[in-house]
Amino acid sequence: MSRAQRLIRAAMQTALLSISLVASAVAPTTDIRGRLADTPVLRGSFEQEKQLKGFRHSLQSSGDFLLARDRGVVWNTRKPFASSIVITKQHLLTTTGADGAQKRVAAAGSPGVGTAPTLMLALLTGDTVTLAEQFEIKPSELADGRWQLELLPRTGALKKAFRRIALQGDRNVETIRIEERSGDHTEIRFLDLRDTPAELDIAEAQQFE
Repeated sequence: MSRAQRLIRAAMQTALLSISLVASAVAPTTDIRGRLADTPVLRGSFEQEKQLKGFRHSLQSSGDFLLARDRGVVWNTRKPFASSIVITKQHLLTTTGADGAQKRVAAAGSPGVGTAPTLMLALLTGDTVTLAEQFEIKPSELADGRWQLELLPRTGALKKAFRRIALQGDRNVETIRIEERSGDHTEIRFLDLRDTPAELDIAEAQQFE
């Protein structure tokens, strides 16, 4: 076999190996997408625990959320202090303090705000197609039969802020673990998930206005 033939053979083997690796990566994420519930509206509660590097005790909070795929996310923290964040494609609205002081930031002209709804919806729904645009995805199956997605940031801003993000779940995303470059990490657990009724009522819809 000539040197040229050996090079061609090596190149073909490399190409076939690459195709095999890509196929093995795509198939599990396709399986996970098939298991996830494709619901327009999701309601539930959450428990959040944030561990700051260098501190013994973690910061804990809890509350409820409302996710509407075509509108955005309402994130209400109830304990230890009441606050809320409404994220839509048009704006980010925060409400804090006993007096309910509000601050609205328009998405137009604010790249971080503009991409927040897409990223948050993708994380909460396990949207692997959207997440693949900004993360390298490593899917796996857990011992209890649930799935896990390990997300490694691709883009500059996300890569500077986060070391990795891990999603776990079954029909819905049930936990999100966020590991920051600073050494801090946050774990969010979702409880009492409900996808009915499939439409927002008047009070829910008003929260996105």
